[in-house]
This record gives sequence, C-alpha cells and structure tokens, in this order.
Amino acid sequence: MGEDIYAAKGNSAEAVTTYQNEPTSPRPSPILEVSPERGTFLRFLNAVIKGTVQGIPLYLKLRDSNGDPLPVNTEIKLELQVAGMDKEMVVSETMKSIDQYQTLSLSEQRNTDNIDSTKFTLQYPDAAPESGPAPKVDVRDIDAFYVTIESAVQVDWSQSEAYFDSDYVQKLGR
Repeated sequence: MGEDIYAAKGNSAEAVTTYQNEPTSPRPSPILEVSPERGTFLRFLNAVIKGTVQGIPLYLKLRDSNGDPLPVNTEIKLELQVAGMDKEMVVSETMKSIDQYQTLSLSEQRNTDNIDSTKFTLQYPDAAPESGPAPKVDVRDIDAFYVTIESAVQVDWSQSEAYFDSDYVQKLGR
C-alpha cells in the first residue's frame, strides 16, 4: 500500500500544505505542497498499472469560495523545488484544461475507463541530462513537490479536494 497524499475540504495528509493561488500572478502558483517528514522521502511513480497512459493519477475537484468549479481553462502542472536550487523545476507535462475534472465525479475519475484523463506524465526537468518521461520523481525531506495552477479564479480548499493515487506514491527511508 502506498502513501496517502491528499487535501480535502480543509483536511490534509501530514506531508501536505495547501495554498490559495494568485490569479494575477504572471506564472503558475502553488496550490498544494508535499514535504516529506524528516528522515524520509516520497517516490512518485510514473507507472501504468491502471489504464494505458503513462503517468501518476491526480484526482481533483477544485472550487472557488462560492463553491463553483474553477474555469475549465485552468492550467495545472507538477513542480519540484530541490534544496539548494533557486527556482522550481517543472517535472510534468502541463494540463491545459481541467474539463475532465469538472465533468467527472471523483469516483468516476478513479474508474479505469477514465483514469487516463487524470494522469500527469512525470518528466525529467529541463536541467537533467535526460529528457522525456521519467520513471519516478523522488522528493526528499529537504525538497518540496508542488501542484501549481494558472487560473483567473482563486481555489478555496474548504470546498476543494485533491488526491494522488496512493498506489503510485511510496514512502521510503533516507
């Protein structure tokens, strides 16, 4: 069994911190941060066990303070802040629309028939010697892993939910 990484209606896993995005920011802003506890690291797997598309499933229902879904043109990507580096590195493709998250319920997103539409393909960062899909992203206890969005509307975590599929997240000792 994998590690539970989630934020749901004001509650979250111990390793998770939630933020409100900045709609006026010129770049994507973090809405969820994963920081492993001291002495551990989390391994996010780019595995294909359910479905056919390589990636890690992220199930989402993002809502604003009125309880309305965020606009479908909201963009999402995954970023890694490695200790000692000045800026975050993009470690996934950019999802240009969240339409599938708005039209499918959380249980429908988890369904094998729909799971491919919720996957983010993990990629080597631009600075890496390799390019393309990466088998995994390791997040050490001194690093931070972010879900970032670019949206005209601010997310409200008291009404929103996010879950990484625990089958694809391993907690390991350093």
